[in-house]
Amino acid sequence: MQMILILRMLSDRLTRSLLIPGLVAASMPLLSGCAFTTGHVNLAYEPTSQETKMAKADSLPVMVQVIDKRPTQTVGQKINGFGMKTADIVSNSDVPATLKTAFETELHSRGFTDRAGGNVVSVSLSNFQNQFSIGFFSGEASATMGMDVSVKRPDGSVAYDRFITGESKDWTMISGEDNAERMLNAAMRNAVSKVFNDNAFIEALNNSPKTM
Repeated sequence: MQMILILRMLSDRLTRSLLIPGLVAASMPLLSGCAFTTGHVNLAYEPTSQETKMAKADSLPVMVQVIDKRPTQTVGQKINGFGMKTADIVSNSDVPATLKTAFETELHSRGFTDRAGGNVVSVSLSNFQNQFSIGFFSGEASATMGMDVSVKRPDGSVAYDRFITGESKDWTMISGEDNAERMLNAAMRNAVSKVFNDNAFIEALNNSPKTM
């Protein structure tokens, strides 16, 4: 009788040892979404808050230009349950145009007008990527944006020039385009908010060449 009990215990342990890896392997595609097809995201900018007017009566009009200097047009990669890349993630939206809209939205909400002949806000986008990583129970999505922002006066002088980074990260169970889209949009909001929360940027837009 004791021998039968021992054999049953060994059989149960063997069954579990074979079943658990199988379940884990079966769950890998679920954690990665449609892992082998190109992912598509739709980027859009949402203002973080309703801003008060900050432009002065004599503030010059502002034009925004965005230069895309990213080394790649992909905005991320899907990975499988082993952390290996399986497919690219690309944007259906025009990334430079979306970023330009973000700056124009924030400028308008602060009372600045867009017209030629005034200051130029020049944005040079160097990086905009989401990365997935795999943890023991869940993964992490982390998006970053890097851009050089400058304010150029009508006479060609530079009143403001700084490199700005934005980021966003969160835990996730699926390494797919939906989570990448959420993190990329949040990273863009974070970067743009850093620019407009910088008093030096607003002062560069408000101060005329005579008062600099």
